[in-house]
Amino acid sequence: MATDSPLVPTLPADRPLLGIGFILLAGLLFVLLDTGVKWLGQDYSPVQVVWARYAGHMLVLAAYLGWLGLPRCRELMRTESLFGQILRGLLLFGASTFAYLALRELPILQVYVINFSSPLLVTLLAIPLLRERVTPARGLAVAVGFVGVVIAVGPVDWQSQPAALLPFGMAFCFALYQLTTRRFGRHDHPLTSLFYAGLAGALVSSAIVPLFWSPIALGDLPLFLAVGILGAVSQLMLIMAMRCAPASLVSPFLYLQIVWASAAGYLVFGDVPLLQTYLGAILIIGAGLFLATRRG
Repeated sequence: MATDSPLVPTLPADRPLLGIGFILLAGLLFVLLDTGVKWLGQDYSPVQVVWARYAGHMLVLAAYLGWLGLPRCRELMRTESLFGQILRGLLLFGASTFAYLALRELPILQVYVINFSSPLLVTLLAIPLLRERVTPARGLAVAVGFVGVVIAVGPVDWQSQPAALLPFGMAFCFALYQLTTRRFGRHDHPLTSLFYAGLAGALVSSAIVPLFWSPIALGDLPLFLAVGILGAVSQLMLIMAMRCAPASLVSPFLYLQIVWASAAGYLVFGDVPLLQTYLGAILIIGAGLFLATRRG
């Protein structure tokens, strides 16, 4: 069970502006992280980059836990379902791997827009997995959102462009990750969930990274370190946002990532977004906001 010990700084739960500030910062850090991932992915295996992300995640978290002291660390290790927390971590690792493979081949904005469809998948998958009911209005919102996905992706020759499927694997794993968080992590402390999510990814990636390892050039080392640090800090900012304000209030602000992703894709990689990508994003985001703010 979660405890009331201040494993993270105590903040009032009715600070909406502070929560929005944290979520905006988290969204920006996520885009910076993925920009670094895409840059490194041109010369290194995505598996090696995933390893750097999770290794850095655990190093930053370990330093923070060391500062908290052993008694607090023991509190952090307590969980209602170790299996559920590890499963969450493996699903997040799967989502990260699909994402990094996709970022290697596709524009950042396209990857982000397709990932925005994960709330739609959560709604659908919750029917068989959590036995939740979907009203006609929510079902219509899901349908509209998937029309947006089709528009955003555009006509694709799947045989010659199989990489276009990778963001869908990412969105599917991330949707399952959210459902397992709802099922297994609702009573655990947020840092408990953060710890086990990072631990699962670090263990799996460390086991397989020797098969994909390439020597890291000295000039690329700072970016590898930045990927690890950004991975941990962005997740912490997300947690802080949820502690300051309700998720239904702050989560929609993550959709501003479309602005950061457009800018990063154009300025760093010269990607010029297509109008259809924005049109699809409008439908996907509209459906996602409807699902987030309406219960019936």
